[in-house]
Amino acid sequence: MIELWLLEILKGFGKLFLHPVLYVSVLFAIMTGYYRVKRERRDFNTRLLDGYHDMRVLFSYGIALGLLFSVVTVGAGVVIPFAGIILIGVISILFALTSRYQLMSATMTVGFSYFILVVLDYFQWDLPLGNPYIDNLNLGLLSSIVVLLGVLTMIEGSLIRLNGWKHTSPRLLKSARGLKVGAHLGKKLWIVPMFVLIPTGAFTLPFEWWPVFTVGTESYSLLCVPFLLGFQQLVKSTLPEVAIKHTGSRVFWLGAFTLTLAITGFWAPMFSIAAAVIGILGRSWIAYRYRSSEDSKPYFFKRQPNGLMILGIIPGSPAKKLTLEVGEIVLKVNGVEVDTERAFYEALQKNGAYCKLEVMGTNGENRFTQGALYEGDHHELGIIFAEDSSGWEHHQVS
Repeated sequence: MIELWLLEILKGFGKLFLHPVLYVSVLFAIMTGYYRVKRERRDFNTRLLDGYHDMRVLFSYGIALGLLFSVVTVGAGVVIPFAGIILIGVISILFALTSRYQLMSATMTVGFSYFILVVLDYFQWDLPLGNPYIDNLNLGLLSSIVVLLGVLTMIEGSLIRLNGWKHTSPRLLKSARGLKVGAHLGKKLWIVPMFVLIPTGAFTLPFEWWPVFTVGTESYSLLCVPFLLGFQQLVKSTLPEVAIKHTGSRVFWLGAFTLTLAITGFWAPMFSIAAAVIGILGRSWIAYRYRSSEDSKPYFFKRQPNGLMILGIIPGSPAKKLTLEVGEIVLKVNGVEVDTERAFYEALQKNGAYCKLEVMGTNGENRFTQGALYEGDHHELGIIFAEDSSGWEHHQVS
């Protein structure tokens, strides 16, 4: 039995590299990085992160979380129909083509796949090349798709909290009053490889109680599936870390509630439908409430009465070594008060080998930071201010 499990795990993992979503996701990540760098160069005449950063994010936290949750789903015996695996992959690619990564939420890709399969199974529609997969569907297999929805939504919430707020991309916007303001865009793609049981193969029941969550199948095989999750959020009224972590928490608990209903659905199928509906509407409501709240609040990254607010910091620059953070306000440079970029640069040039800054932290308290400047260092310290005048007219917000 152990040898069979190890063989199936190796075979299932090998099939991961045959899944088209894996390679399509790499293409999407590269294109996301390309357009991000292009926009940053247009707005600020420099880029913050290289174009391959988004691809590195693609293969990051999602891999560990996917494999971790695989232990739970496979151990509980959640069996996913092969038709669901195919449909989730197709819908993920179609939604990713829109470049609106908020549609890449698990609630959307898995939720829509579930309802399509429910309709196909209920009306017994004939599909070219699809009937062998649809004919094998039953209530237990359909309900297991909603369990997958709940699990992936919890993973999505965890990824947003862990990684969604990191390395957001600054941008300059034009307010309704025609004023220049700053914002941060969090836009991420994650690959989440998960081992799932499918109702065909060499496995038989190793225990009387296993698998728990399925109906009408007798043999199984393991398959490692690369699920693609996406996230997109524009932050205008606060720090990216605060806003995006809050969204991540909401998404996680939505997933937990959806999963609870989905498990109940194995005994009362209507709960599976309710869980899928709540998942889709709940995720849409979280996004809607966030946008409404943002529109009603004042901008955070804007001109200050005293000092200059930091909108972005180039990684590896002197500003990073000086422990400056996004959202802090530079009050003095080498003892000189600054309230414009020109004044900042003039004060910086008074001592080309050393700089001392007085800044107001995001906690409202003043602090000092200082350090030596070396030949070859970024002449602007690597700071992007919320008042940068280049390219701001390209964007319009209400």
